[in-house]
Amino acid sequence: MLDGYPIDSEAPLGTLFNPRIIERTRDFHFGPRTMKNTILTDTRSRSDPRDFVCDAEAGFYRVPVTESVIFFAKDKDGKVGAELIVLRDVFGDSSPERDKLLEWYQHTIEHACAERRDVRPNHPGHMAQVGYNAGPYHARVFGTAKSYTKNLDEETRTEHDLDAIAAITILWALAKALAPTDITEAIEKTLADSGMPRIATRDVPPGTGYRIILDGQTYLFPFFDRSPPEGYLTIDYSASLHTDPAYVPGACAISLNVGRKVDAPEHTSSPAVSAPSMPGGGNFVDMSLRVVVEQATGTLFIFDPTHKHGTTRLCGAHNYTASFTFSQRIMEAFEKAKLGAQIEAGKGAGDGNFDFANV
Repeated sequence: MLDGYPIDSEAPLGTLFNPRIIERTRDFHFGPRTMKNTILTDTRSRSDPRDFVCDAEAGFYRVPVTESVIFFAKDKDGKVGAELIVLRDVFGDSSPERDKLLEWYQHTIEHACAERRDVRPNHPGHMAQVGYNAGPYHARVFGTAKSYTKNLDEETRTEHDLDAIAAITILWALAKALAPTDITEAIEKTLADSGMPRIATRDVPPGTGYRIILDGQTYLFPFFDRSPPEGYLTIDYSASLHTDPAYVPGACAISLNVGRKVDAPEHTSSPAVSAPSMPGGGNFVDMSLRVVVEQATGTLFIFDPTHKHGTTRLCGAHNYTASFTFSQRIMEAFEKAKLGAQIEAGKGAGDGNFDFANV
């Protein structure tokens, strides 16, 4: 489970390089009877009594913003596997370089959400997809997403695509450096065995490497393997309870918070934001594991998307995130394409909460 993890036993327990290790068994009977329209919340002083409360009284372990932790479980044969990994402060302590990188990340996500289609229009916030998709839901067409909604020239599209590819690939680089190797190796093996390409766009062809521009200086990483093919950039996004069928087994979906702020109570319409147990909402929930991950800038977490999960109701919180997952529907379209079907650009998105939140 911890193969390849850079543990420093001298570091304080619960920090990035000495995470707290907790055994926790999933309870698949826990939670609401149905996922349909189930909104999650952090507090009992909530605006809608139909919300499902995810607090300590309900049996949840809340991972505070200061704690890195790895939750694991044993299967019937005693084999240990990671269920949820939460790593804090992955960008290190505050510094001018860290601040510049986070500012670049936030601007990249702002551009993506302002210019690209919202692939989850029925949910709060905005989710923009970058990379490959499976086309509209009535078809199975593997190709790069037609994501832009604004009429941008090719040079601008290419520059913004390069930024988005860098944002997702830096997330992948962090995961490869910081996550247990059994997780990243399982992802690498699945991609290699299937022949699935790495992330690319209509204006940036497949290949290796990425670039990032900070203060007018271009930093090139030409030989680094790009991230997996299906990336998402979000602002203020919140999802009701759902599952996401995935083609990589186990904990494989990876998300990175690159900016979070919480409005003062007087600036939010919900009085719940002032409650002691309400850190602004927008926190990640793994339902059967009964864990809430309180969001914070510099938090990277890895989870199994096939289990019920979601985000608590936003009450004054603003999150900027980059993530990637492995939608089963995209693999199905790719396998079809390998058999000779046409590969082209399409408007659709991968599997996920848009369709599975309400079933």
